[in-house]
Amino acid sequence: MDLFEHAEQIFGLFVALLLGAFIGLERRLRGHVAGLHTNALVSLGAAAYVLFATLAGDPTAPARVAGQVVTGVGFLCAGVIMRHQGEIRGLNTAATLWCTSAVGVLAGQGLWHWAGLTAMLAIGANIVFHWVEHRFFTSEPHDEKSQDETT
Repeated sequence: MDLFEHAEQIFGLFVALLLGAFIGLERRLRGHVAGLHTNALVSLGAAAYVLFATLAGDPTAPARVAGQVVTGVGFLCAGVIMRHQGEIRGLNTAATLWCTSAVGVLAGQGLWHWAGLTAMLAIGANIVFHWVEHRFFTSEPHDEKSQDETT
């Protein structure tokens, strides 16, 4: 197997890894446990599964595998959500991991611009909506950690 023959696919894996890491970096800087390496691995894994399906030659395989990635990451995210003293924690982490898997699916399919846009929107949503939520919708003093997260 010639690696240069698959340079585009290899590039897609690196794009998935880096974009997932960028999403995770934002989470880690805010002190959340599912940070840089978790998001990078979720994105890379999603890309690798879709890439495998693409390389298998069945034209319907990437869409089917992407659907299974959504289900599998949903299962992973369910393990992140916890109930603690009457509060639900981890919803934002789970949603971020779910978006990160979408970034990986897009990158694995070679849709790098869409993967980049999705990653930037996920990061932007976590930053901007966190600020809006705490500025306008909570009566408590601003806390750097959102109420739905735990470390």
